[in-house]
Amino acid sequence: MNQEYKTTTTSNNRNSATLLMTILIALLGAFMMTLTSSPLVKGAALLWIPAALQLVAGVWLGYIRGFLAGGIGAYLAGIIAYGGWGLPDIIMNLIAGGFANSVLPAFLFSTLKINPDLDSNPETMTKGFIRVLVLTAIAIGLGFVSLNQEWGWKGYLPSIIIVFALPFLLNDLKLNKKQFIMACIVCVVISFISAGIGFSGMRLGGQTQEAALISATGWFLGDVISAFLGLYILASFTKKAIARKVYLPKTN
Repeated sequence: MNQEYKTTTTSNNRNSATLLMTILIALLGAFMMTLTSSPLVKGAALLWIPAALQLVAGVWLGYIRGFLAGGIGAYLAGIIAYGGWGLPDIIMNLIAGGFANSVLPAFLFSTLKINPDLDSNPETMTKGFIRVLVLTAIAIGLGFVSLNQEWGWKGYLPSIIIVFALPFLLNDLKLNKKQFIMACIVCVVISFISAGIGFSGMRLGGQTQEAALISATGWFLGDVISAFLGLYILASFTKKAIARKVYLPKTN
């Protein structure tokens, strides 16, 4: 009876976390789509902060729950932000968000044996988490300005600078550098695949190849930044997720 109770409690906690993640991704995603949407393609956010939560959802909650939170959350975001529910939106939001941003990192973290907490010291990770939040806020602000000022490709510079600055700014944090580098590579890979899926959805929606390519470039850069933020969420809170039975680490 006690084991059955523990199993039920764990399942309920993970289901509750899935629902919460879905709601957060939907609301934050709708906000980001409205604030930083590409002027060429509705819903193609040039800074997709929910990628951080999608990555966390996949790694903590597994393939099915991760897909539900990451995919349905992104799909609902599109519906809320611009009424996007058709096939292109299913591809850009449900598939890109659920598969590339959530399921794929879960698979790669498991395959590459990356410990979600990156062997971090949570006390020092708080400092890194704050730094990433500040940098992300700066990127959002500059990205918003660039869209309104029509800076074109120059609007991507803040994201590019942050990508290259992060390793230097976070060098003093106590975590497993090898695991961190591998996790960063995962972020780049999943963001590239997500942007590629988004590109396909844009083309299916009638966008020209040039417009879709420009938006997909911004999509990729924005997702990379946001996925990096997700790494610091993992490093800072995975131990708490284990304690609350939200994340179940595999045992050999």
